Amino acid sequence: MGANEFSSEEIEKFVVRYNDLPNRVSPVRLLDMALPEFERKRYPVVGRSTEQSWSDKRVGEVEDFNLNFISCDPKCGIASHAHDSDEAFVILTGRWSISFGESNVTHIEVEHYDVVSVPPNVMHGLTNLSNSESFLLAVQGAHRGATIEWSSQLIERVRALGLDVASVEHPGCTTSPGN
Repeated sequence: MGANEFSSEEIEKFVVRYNDLPNRVSPVRLLDMALPEFERKRYPVVGRSTEQSWSDKRVGEVEDFNLNFISCDPKCGIASHAHDSDEAFVILTGRWSISFGESNVTHIEVEHYDVVSVPPNVMHGLTNLSNSESFLLAVQGAHRGATIEWSSQLIERVRALGLDVASVEHPGCTTSPGN
């Protein structure tokens, strides 16, 4: 075979099967997940090799972006945060509320197949408005994922639980910087 030819077995190393996602939940628990309304499952499918639990796949080798499926139960979601890079969400199932801003918050509702692009450094969060578990796809630049800056309200709520909290989180890193 030539350099650009692959057997079906080799191609399979670049494929993430939807039916296999339950076996591939990220072990990383982001700061907001300390609160019940931000509990969710994250499935890093492309990029974020430090979060992936599949040594049989080569999908972690992508350098310029990452893709994560995210599922949330009703009334759960992702707390308000910002990144220094663009982020896009593709709604796969259900109906979601997406918030923009921190002090003057604006909400919009989106549903399956809607796409939302969030500019860099804009606080945003999401909530599943559906009556059942719903899925979305998050797309970010950078292999490891963009640094997360959490809203000041979230920081206060998590600190009130007695947890040591940094205002910035670096996905894929094993240590978190202090304030």
